Amino acid sequence: MTESLYFPLIFLAAMVGVCTALFALFYRDRPGAKPAAVFAGTASVWAVVEGLRVAQTGLETMVLWTATALSLSVLLPPAWLLFVLEYTGSERRLTRQLFAALLVEPLLFLSVVWTNDAHELVWSGSEIISYGAFDGLAVEFQLAYWAHQVYASLLLAAGALILVRMLLETNRLYQWQGIALLVAVLVPMSTNAIYSFGLLPPGIDPTAISYVLASVVLAVTVLETELFGIAPATRQIGRRAVLSELEDAMIILDDSDRIVDVNPAAATLLGQPVADCLGRGLVDLTPALADALDGSTAQSPVELELDGKRRYYDLRRSELYRGYGTVSGQVLSLRDITERRQREQRLDVLNRLLRHNVRNELNVVRGSIELARTDIDADEPIARLETATRAVDGIVDRSDKLGRLSRMLDSEQGDGIDIAAELRGERQMGGLSPAGGEVTLDLPERIAVTGGSALVAVFEELVSNAIEHNDSEEPRVVVRFHATESSDSHAVIEVSDNGPGIEQQELQTILSGRETALQHSSGVGLWLVNWVVERAGGTVTFENDDGCTVRVRLPRAAVDDTEG
Repeated sequence: MTESLYFPLIFLAAMVGVCTALFALFYRDRPGAKPAAVFAGTASVWAVVEGLRVAQTGLETMVLWTATALSLSVLLPPAWLLFVLEYTGSERRLTRQLFAALLVEPLLFLSVVWTNDAHELVWSGSEIISYGAFDGLAVEFQLAYWAHQVYASLLLAAGALILVRMLLETNRLYQWQGIALLVAVLVPMSTNAIYSFGLLPPGIDPTAISYVLASVVLAVTVLETELFGIAPATRQIGRRAVLSELEDAMIILDDSDRIVDVNPAAATLLGQPVADCLGRGLVDLTPALADALDGSTAQSPVELELDGKRRYYDLRRSELYRGYGTVSGQVLSLRDITERRQREQRLDVLNRLLRHNVRNELNVVRGSIELARTDIDADEPIARLETATRAVDGIVDRSDKLGRLSRMLDSEQGDGIDIAAELRGERQMGGLSPAGGEVTLDLPERIAVTGGSALVAVFEELVSNAIEHNDSEEPRVVVRFHATESSDSHAVIEVSDNGPGIEQQELQTILSGRETALQHSSGVGLWLVNWVVERAGGTVTFENDDGCTVRVRLPRAAVDDTEG
């Protein structure tokens, strides 16, 4: 018996398979290690069974070992598929229900294998063929056997296709790993096909040996210490984790601008769960973003609304290409720059105040003092000094306003507030009753909005500005609740006056969001209004028509959330 090369080769393969399985179990915490251990262990046991089969001489015993070998073979294709899924980091595709469905056919095949004597659906015509040193069992395979071979080949091919996809998407190191694994699985597939179609001597089945060799390639390629530290599963899991934790919104579109994938930040921006975003057109979920893509460059600013609040994003787009330069889609990255934009605006205004307003007012102070020192008339020095005093008072007032503005913008503004009650209280204390004008409040009993106490300063600024720059004989200001334009989500309060209106340059500066040497506002009041309201999630609009009307649109708050 030991004179045969086939017999010791089988048991050598079995020993190698056992060692490979133990090696895989040693690294059982690594992706793919457990399926690889099952793969190698099953192949080694199959090799032992094959050795026992050729070592026997009785027909019934050889048939028993043949049935056992067929029973073991059903474990290898599912183990291979599981290994590939874990190795490539794609195991989430295999749900418990799908895995259970994959096991239905192997279980059915096992049942017909062990009842083959009753129906002979797996094999028939068993015959012992002697090869001198050992005997082989020749059988004629039937329909159930061929159906199982088709199913097993499909599982092996599915794993191979996943590897091919990885080869097309990864770098050279992973490509060599993938190629080695593809070659490894092709060897047992080819060997089994050659045996099944009778291209080998009857009773000689080296399929188990080829599976053991494949398991060695699996272990050496994936479980070897240096290579394992850079396994594709780690890379894939890391990539998914980065996208999931990334604060930037990431949206992948196909060539028809349908959403292929989004990360959680993008789903929040779109206002839908991740699953509900997939397959839908971008224009259906966010028309503003779809419009921004038309004619935009690789990087451009975009203004969107999130939870009823206006937000500003830095939009970056990268095109995806198939072969021959064909565009197959694009990746959109949106970074929230709302706070950065507001900081830039504040710096622009402060820069203008320091370089322009404060400098001019200090020149007035200096000039008035110089004239007072040289003027002979006793009344003139007093008038000059009064001019200087007014200029200094203006600088102090503006400095106080800037400090107040900075404190308001740095404070938390998400609290609810009953703005109607607050404005009535301010009027009683004189905050909304500036000298030289008539102020009328036309407000309901309660208006619950978000934005905190800083909103009171907004309306104080609007009212005082309307009175201060009003050139009519009887300056009037009306603060009213605009029921028509208000909704369940937002409240609109307008401040209107009978003055000359706001200069167009002032409005253009506020609307453009930045100041320049040729376009700037005269003060900081309107910037205060715009910044506080915008940070609260609202908007401010201006209309010059028989005076000026400023509409402040604020998000509503639950009544229970308001202060006081």
